[in-house]
Amino acid sequence: MAGARGRGVGRSTGHHGEFLQGRFHCTAIGECPGLVTVPVRSLTSVAEFVPDHTGAVRAHCAPGGTRRLHKARAAARATIAHLRERGEIRFTGGELRIDRTIPVGMGLGSSTADVLAAARAVADAADVELDTQALALLSVAAEGASDPLWSDRPVLFAHRHGHVIEDLGEALPAMLLVHCRLGGPVDTLDLPLAGAAGITVYEELREELRAAVRAGDARGVGAVATRSARLNQSRHYKPGLETLIAVADSGGALGVQVAHSGNVAGVLFPHTHSSEGLRRTRIRAAEQGLRLGPRPVPIGGAA
Repeated sequence: MAGARGRGVGRSTGHHGEFLQGRFHCTAIGECPGLVTVPVRSLTSVAEFVPDHTGAVRAHCAPGGTRRLHKARAAARATIAHLRERGEIRFTGGELRIDRTIPVGMGLGSSTADVLAAARAVADAADVELDTQALALLSVAAEGASDPLWSDRPVLFAHRHGHVIEDLGEALPAMLLVHCRLGGPVDTLDLPLAGAAGITVYEELREELRAAVRAGDARGVGAVATRSARLNQSRHYKPGLETLIAVADSGGALGVQVAHSGNVAGVLFPHTHSSEGLRRTRIRAAEQGLRLGPRPVPIGGAA
């Protein structure tokens, strides 16, 4: 049995929606919904866990934080049960504190980041490390649907079943992402599983994305993201998406990606795109009633 610490700390990044989301063939269950996440390291959730023997997990947010922690609490309880079953710990409960920089209800992975941070904090308190399979299953069990923020590689992930459908390659090509908001908060679990397109369409996009990732083709990644964003309009309509795509095209962007279950979008640019070019694109967007973020976020090999 591992020696328990007095406290444990766990961390997770958030994300900025997806490059691709739909239905796919998979060897585990035939076909299932899946997604490829856009990880963003500047969005974070940090959890602190102090174990005890009360049999209960009490969850709190940092001062000023949003108090939606039932999923993080569920993840902490599930992690305790998992580690006790393996004989790793003796404690039965504890105090969980979450501090996050991720907006809630926008499709940016706030709940998944909280869940992962909580699970890692409990494991850290036990002086053990959870493998990626355990993290994936604990996350899906706590949330119902989860993002693969535990992965260092781009993967097509069955976000409602907890398994990797396909490892797409070593790393995403370097890009810059500029944020744009296209609506308000949504309850992501109330949405349909995928857009109206058939599985054949999503399998074609899967093949194109795999080829683009392995070739380091940022423009190919952007093209897949744009098409997936458009297909998702039948599932979760985003006003202004076509206007944003037109602005992106006129500014030399690679494409547009969205949070398929949220209301944010990102304009993707080459990682060498000039500051002046970004400024001009912001002006064009403002003329069309859209507000782009003030600073680009490096993603992929540029992060």
